[in-house]
This record gives sequence, structure tokens and C-alpha cells, in this order.
Amino acid sequence: MRKIFLTIFSALILTLFLGCDNKTTVTNVEDKPQVMKEEKVKEAPKKKELSAEEKALRKLNIADKKKYDLSDVFKDSAKIAPNGKYMIIIFESPECPYCMKMENDIFNTKDLKDELKNEFDTYTLDATKNRLHKLEHEGSLMDVDTKTLIDIYGVTSTPTLIFADKKGKSIFVVPGYMPKEQFLVTLKFVKEQKWLGLDRKNGDVYKALKNYYIDNGIMKDKK
Repeated sequence: MRKIFLTIFSALILTLFLGCDNKTTVTNVEDKPQVMKEEKVKEAPKKKELSAEEKALRKLNIADKKKYDLSDVFKDSAKIAPNGKYMIIIFESPECPYCMKMENDIFNTKDLKDELKNEFDTYTLDATKNRLHKLEHEGSLMDVDTKTLIDIYGVTSTPTLIFADKKGKSIFVVPGYMPKEQFLVTLKFVKEQKWLGLDRKNGDVYKALKNYYIDNGIMKDKK
């Protein structure tokens, strides 16, 4: 995955998503990912001042986070593999109110929870910690750490969602929080294979996703 995806996507529909600044240190990745020891990723020198909305979200969701269990939805990230399904990798951080809001949406929206549980293999990774993972990509299994995945997918904020095909190959990246209605439409876009045959490197998939949002009433056509 190249960082050009985020640049193209930002120009098309980035205004639809909200996210928190990522507190990870991202380094250049070599052609072949290298295994690193588990360690905490260094925090940014200074924390960003939260907006009034983010403060309200945090106050609301920190308590709620302890009330629900999504272990039946999110699989163990020690091994990240599609297992014959479409795959989603979600990068989160403990201090991100939009991550909490997203999980709250999943827990309280049956259709969304059922889709992620039954139709997708969904994994969450803490972007502030460096863990070791077994990653399956196009039939090959490799050892990789969280920081390397952050660099591969160009993660700069949380939540960031990576949507991948049934071989583990990335289809597109969503940098930010999606309201539950939009999340469901995005899952439908993947399942209906509206991305199939489109160039994943030049922005065609993101253009198709934007048009799909318009057709499903998630986004207004500005023409």
C-alpha cells in the first residue's frame, strides 16, 4: 500500500470522516517487513488540545467502553488473515474519542455488528503499541509489527480502516470515523464488488466509492 491512496482519497471524500491525531512514530519501511520486539510506541511530545465535541465524546464514551464486549466481532490480531472473507483492519488509540464512538456504534447497531461479525474478518490494532503479528497477504504469511503496518498503510490518524479483499490485498483506506449509516453502505460497496476491476493505485476505487455514497444518499452530488 502506498501513501498516494490517502492523498487521492483526501481530495475526494476526506471531509466525511473525523479522526484523532495518531500518537505513533512512523519510520520508513523496507521492501521486506522486519520483525521488531514488542514495545510501546513513543508518544508525541505534546498532546493536541481536544475540541469541545471531542471532549463531550470522550466523557460520554469512556464510561460506555467498559459496558460492552466486541470480542465476538474483533478477532485476535496475533494472526491477521481474511480466512475466505473480506477483511478489515482498524487502527485505534486509547485516547481517541472517535474510536470509542465507532465501537459504540458497532455494539449498539445490530445490522452493523452482524455484518462485521459474519461477513468480514475484522481486526483492531492499538496504534500506540508495537505488537507482533502474522499477516496473510495473497496466500503468503509474514511476520510483521504494528509500526511497519502503520507505515505500509500510511496511517496518520485514528481510527483508520483498511478494507481488503479475500486474499488480504488492500482495496481502499478510510482515514477517520464513519457514521453507522455510512459504515453500512461502505460494507455493501465492498460486498457488491463495486471496486472489482478498478485501478487501486490511481484513485478509481475512491471515485467509485464517492459515487456509491451519492447513489445511496450518504453524500450529496456537488455538480
